[in-house]
Amino acid sequence: MKPIVIITAPAHPYLTERLQDKGFEVVCSESITYNALAEIISTATGLVVSTRIKIDQALLEKAVTLKWIARLGSGMELIDTEFAVSKNIVCVSSPEGNAGAVGEHAMALVLNLMNKVSASFLEVKNGLWIRDANRADALMGKTVGIIGMGHTGNAFASRLQSFGVQIMAHDKYKQETNLTNVKFVDLATLCANADVVSLHLPLTSETHHYASTSFFASLVKSPYFINTCRGKVADTAAVIAALKNGQIKAAGLDVLENENLGSYSEVEKAQFDWLCNQPNVIITPHIAGYSHEAFYLMAKIVLDKLGI
Repeated sequence: MKPIVIITAPAHPYLTERLQDKGFEVVCSESITYNALAEIISTATGLVVSTRIKIDQALLEKAVTLKWIARLGSGMELIDTEFAVSKNIVCVSSPEGNAGAVGEHAMALVLNLMNKVSASFLEVKNGLWIRDANRADALMGKTVGIIGMGHTGNAFASRLQSFGVQIMAHDKYKQETNLTNVKFVDLATLCANADVVSLHLPLTSETHHYASTSFFASLVKSPYFINTCRGKVADTAAVIAALKNGQIKAAGLDVLENENLGSYSEVEKAQFDWLCNQPNVIITPHIAGYSHEAFYLMAKIVLDKLGI
């Protein structure tokens, strides 16, 4: 009987092909629910996940034959890794696979907002040809603040190298990079000097609503605000208040606190509608780390790490 791997998220075909070549039976169920997974996880040797299903202790207790969990991309907040390790289940992720894509997407959001690309295009589509009000802010000469210098923060900093900017980085747990023009500073210094602030943090109890009312109040230069990490790292109500109060000039959001738009409460719907109607806001559907190249690399890297 072949060992079984359950894939619970969209994955590059390379993942299935390589697993099958190595003698695994692959069960692909991209839309499987938590309860449905609980019914079949006892048969699995391997489990491939993304950001949709919480792999908690209750589920892992049913995983009596499970040997490994592969997280496509970065962020292990949905996996009870401590309990998994106690059961000798190996947990791997592939942040290296999509970090570059996240860095490029953050760059795209910054340049789009500073050059008013999307906002002016919508005006043109409506028959308006407005130049003076759409005058850009140059990125060259600005100070870019990066909060979190892991894989994606470092990738964003790398993409900034040729733009003639000063890069200030803040990371509670990391104080070094191989890039030459990155200056590590405390948070107060970053918030006082940044013309652009980009979040690159994992979602933990420590970073939940990191971008809060007090955070935005500490920003001195009304920077462009970018979030390509996790939606719950930024308090949506605080983002809206910061835009209304002029504490941030614009917001580029690839992630939201609740990305299931069909489940919105009245408050969430009102917040979402307000953001979507602002010319200085861009929202993309959690695609920063989802390029074609990253899709392949995330699959390859987890298998390489597992030695499969």
